[in-house]
Amino acid sequence: MRVAQTLLLTGLVVGMPVLRAQGEPAAVFGEANDLFRQANQMQANAPQQASDLYRKAVLRYRHLIDERGVRNSKLFYNLANTYHQLDDIGRAIVNYRRAERLDPVDPNVLRNLEYARSRRQDKLDSNTGGQALKTLLFWHYEFSVSTRVRLFASGWLIFWTLLLMRSVGQDWVPREIAMGSGVVAALFLISLAYDGAAARSTIEGVIVAPDTIARQGDGQSYEPAFRDPLHAGAEFEVLETRPDWYRVELPDGRRCWLPERDVELVR
Repeated sequence: MRVAQTLLLTGLVVGMPVLRAQGEPAAVFGEANDLFRQANQMQANAPQQASDLYRKAVLRYRHLIDERGVRNSKLFYNLANTYHQLDDIGRAIVNYRRAERLDPVDPNVLRNLEYARSRRQDKLDSNTGGQALKTLLFWHYEFSVSTRVRLFASGWLIFWTLLLMRSVGQDWVPREIAMGSGVVAALFLISLAYDGAAARSTIEGVIVAPDTIARQGDGQSYEPAFRDPLHAGAEFEVLETRPDWYRVELPDGRRCWLPERDVELVR
């Protein structure tokens, strides 16, 4: 955990103003951040006491979310950092994902999410189906949301700047470059809009139990779907819901049923 320490601390510094001047929620948020910092200071010499403080911080962050209805990227990010310090990778990832949905271009969220994903036990490679399409649309699949936002903004700015220059008689500005930058901006805008629509229509989740046995049906009596159990941090897309069970698709394309008690949805 020493490797991630600097990244994890960053979120609390940035997140401090989130609930400023909001009375009791702001006080609880400040208490949680103070507990996190105290735990960091004690972690090297008193790891058990540090863990106790991290858990107290979790309770305060969750109080704001569950009891007070507060939902913002910084709050989920700080909660994820705290779970990360407790080595609860599943709950860290699901809360980084919630923070990402609320602020998809926050570099700290994206960086810590990537690091948390690198620590999970299951390496579920994405389905190779449609690889030709992914190669053709590499700019959509390979570039992060923040990178696509920057490229859209740059293309849009260049397009209108060059168009304005031509409109005032600067004919030396190549029309092709102006139009090309406009096309680039449009492509990245479409890419971002597609992601937004997909996020609203798709239900995703994360395994938070240390391990769980995926089943071939919605009950403990069904045979395991795979030889090995799945572990905390594995992500999935929900295909169907039934009482106490979700039918899901994993990133590698395999499908199975997971018990509701072992997962949390990203919402």
